[in-house]
Amino acid sequence: MLKFLLLMMGLMIMSISKEFMLYFLYLTLLSLNWLLMYNQNMVSNSFFASDVLSWFMILLTMWIIFMMLMSSQGYKINNYFYQKFMFVLILMMILLFLTFSATDLLSFYIFFEGSLIPIYLLIVGWGYQPERLQAGIYLLLYTIFASLPLLISIFFTGKMMGGYSFMFLNNFMETPFWINMWFFFSIFAFLVKLPAFYVHLWLPKAHVEAPVSGSMMLAGVLLKLGCYGMMRFMMFFQGKVAFLSTILVSLGLLGGLAVSFICLRQVDLKALIAYSSVSHMGLALGGLGSWGLWGYSSCLYTCVAHGLCSSGLFFLSGVIYERSGSRSMMINKGMLEIMPSVSFWWFMYCIGNMAAPIVLNLVGELGLLGSILSFSFMSMILLMFFSFMGACYSLYLFSSTQHGMHYSGIRSLSDGMVREYLILFLHFFPLFFLILEVDFMTF
Repeated sequence: MLKFLLLMMGLMIMSISKEFMLYFLYLTLLSLNWLLMYNQNMVSNSFFASDVLSWFMILLTMWIIFMMLMSSQGYKINNYFYQKFMFVLILMMILLFLTFSATDLLSFYIFFEGSLIPIYLLIVGWGYQPERLQAGIYLLLYTIFASLPLLISIFFTGKMMGGYSFMFLNNFMETPFWINMWFFFSIFAFLVKLPAFYVHLWLPKAHVEAPVSGSMMLAGVLLKLGCYGMMRFMMFFQGKVAFLSTILVSLGLLGGLAVSFICLRQVDLKALIAYSSVSHMGLALGGLGSWGLWGYSSCLYTCVAHGLCSSGLFFLSGVIYERSGSRSMMINKGMLEIMPSVSFWWFMYCIGNMAAPIVLNLVGELGLLGSILSFSFMSMILLMFFSFMGACYSLYLFSSTQHGMHYSGIRSLSDGMVREYLILFLHFFPLFFLILEVDFMTF
């Protein structure tokens, strides 16, 4: 009955205004998430539930989607395309909410893959260059190819367990060794979404061709789907496949270090920020592979912090692109003289990207470093290079855009608008204050 009433109210509001419907959905899903978190009777009688992990991912999703809405006010010029854009945002919000709150394997898979549809529509429909079609195909091919082993393993697991509920998985893990290996095989789909090195090539293409809001969603939430899936599934391994940790830690650290070097030769703002995302997610993969509670919790901190920080950086790159018409670092130099107020936010987000103090990234990366060192102290050398290179490409990003001789053709650029400062503040506000309340994220 409750679902029917919510559906009817949603249809009535949709007939009034899609923007108003987005606010209605926001409040409805937030209230439902709160009920799932704290009402045990409701959790036990539904197909959806929420714990600390789901709670933070859902809140991050809601926050980023409203930042996307605020950053895309330029689409209001054409009402037809703005209505379509609002529909894509609503679809994205619903699918991601269902993904993060699903409690059975099959529903999780359907919503997990369904969340690709709105981001594909954003890239193809609102991207800048003709190459956006190729970027969309890359995105679909990589993720669909990787999701096939996950689907097969879910069907196999459901047949062995007699059901798809997450509650059955603990009993399933008592079965023989080879089934655990088969189940672990399904994590390949999450490695592509993360993305791990070797299967990351779809991400820079998607980021470069996506609109500002698409890049914000890709970096803020969709990359976290890979981390969330691994964290959700690894709960049920109970350390039985910990011998595969060496592969995950090596892939995360070596791949992240290689991508850090790639960052230093980028001349495109969006490409550099996209590759830095791959590097940070490599460290998160290493922390998960170390198979400890410290790495698990720190991976959640890193997901939330990186989602906000990289989304803010992509919005800043969009601010510059709207004014100069280019993402090239060769053209967008000397912004400290032209846009001095925005340069402050560039500085704050760059130090967040390198996990310097006063932002949540610091807590996440320190925890990940400690977890990886507890797994293997010999990884100290790699981690030293990792932290050094993170500082290198963050400083390279800041100095290349803010210092130097500005291009004479963009002399007349205006400083930031109030709406842009509000979006940047709302990205940074949780980053700054969540570091004071990290005990809320303990497991």
